[in-house]
Amino acid sequence: MKKTLIIVLCLFCGCGYTTRVGLNQGSLYLRPVVNAIEITAEDRAYSGYTSFPMLIEKKLTNALADKIQIRGAYSLAADPEEALSLDCRIYDFKKEGLRYTDSDDVTEQRLRLYVHVSLFGQDDQPVKERKVVGETTYFLSGAYAVSESQAFTDLVEDTARRVVDAISEEW
Repeated sequence: MKKTLIIVLCLFCGCGYTTRVGLNQGSLYLRPVVNAIEITAEDRAYSGYTSFPMLIEKKLTNALADKIQIRGAYSLAADPEEALSLDCRIYDFKKEGLRYTDSDDVTEQRLRLYVHVSLFGQDDQPVKERKVVGETTYFLSGAYAVSESQAFTDLVEDTARRVVDAISEEW
């Protein structure tokens, strides 16, 4: 009898994990994402030039709005005075080769997008801050080849998902 009661309680109660805990205030104002990558910085001067997709900050802003609406933890607000504010700054982008052919041609690459996320309260005081890294890998040739534009889309989607997870979960 006790075993049956314990099993029934476990089935109805679950493990208790949820990503909806934390600062679920109901509404969130999404500030446009800022691209703060310094392409003329000294550490990039002698390295290979790594280009990044045009208007990546706009694509990330749109993906964040979509993910926030789909996730449902927050509703998007039109007025920053009435809600928490989400501020995201892209501070780095990296493209690195993972696999090479015998003639040193790249066959698989990894893209990483580094974003500093800040959540501000209604009094414009920081509530949470975190650095988030979105990434994707893709093949340049072969049966599993993906275009670079599709890889950038996957990178933006992964970064947006990680940002929404970061603001929805308890830190």
